[in-house]
Amino acid sequence: MRSKKRKKQRSAYWRGEKLVIFLKSGVIALSVFIMIALGILGVKFISRSFPVEKILVSGNYHLEEDEIKGLINIRHRSIFKLSLDDLERGLKKKAWIKNVVLRKQFPDTIMVNVEEADPRALLSINERMFLIDTEGNVLEEIEDQSTPFLPVIRGIDPKEDIGGVLEAIKLITALDERNILSGKESIEIMLKAYGLVINMDGEYVKVGYGNYREKLGRWMDIEAEIRGKNIEVDYVDLRFENEIIVKPKKKGKAGKARTGER
Repeated sequence: MRSKKRKKQRSAYWRGEKLVIFLKSGVIALSVFIMIALGILGVKFISRSFPVEKILVSGNYHLEEDEIKGLINIRHRSIFKLSLDDLERGLKKKAWIKNVVLRKQFPDTIMVNVEEADPRALLSINERMFLIDTEGNVLEEIEDQSTPFLPVIRGIDPKEDIGGVLEAIKLITALDERNILSGKESIEIMLKAYGLVINMDGEYVKVGYGNYREKLGRWMDIEAEIRGKNIEVDYVDLRFENEIIVKPKKKGKAGKARTGER
């Protein structure tokens, strides 16, 4: 009898233990479910909170601040849902923007620091004028006639001859390094069969290809002499290594000045 009674007690005990384990498991599962639900609700709440209220732009010179803000259009969007990589790609589609750094400043501000492209020349094609940068990229079409002074690259289409445009830009860089740009009212660069030609205030200088800084240095050495003698020059040819050819506008043979003899 005692044995049967003990077995019944053990059976009741185990049933109670199983019930307790079941209840504990249920509580744990319910707690996990509640935590997950609260987490999801929290994420949704946060994603809808902290809207962007301020966009601080720096580094811009040519582009207006409102124009840059309009390119990203993120006002009142949650700062947590914004992808800075996506914003960067969107901003770089603008030719004027060479590079950009973005940063989130909690709780409601996006910092935008832009590096603008460097306008290097005007490109004249088919009676249309474009502004281009140091890499030959077209920044915008110029429609206003009152444009700042920049050298004009005339008749070289970057779609057909990007190499010619880049060579012209190298020549412009050499002109700048020699401080020639600041002393002229008009500079045009054209491409002929034999290479690049500069029209500086009506004076033509045949430059050819390469060694632009050295060639321009030789031209500067003889320019003062030409001016001093009041020689009206048809063109100056710098394409040859050891001589400068000066062709006067009047009839007569072209004069040659060898370097080191002047």
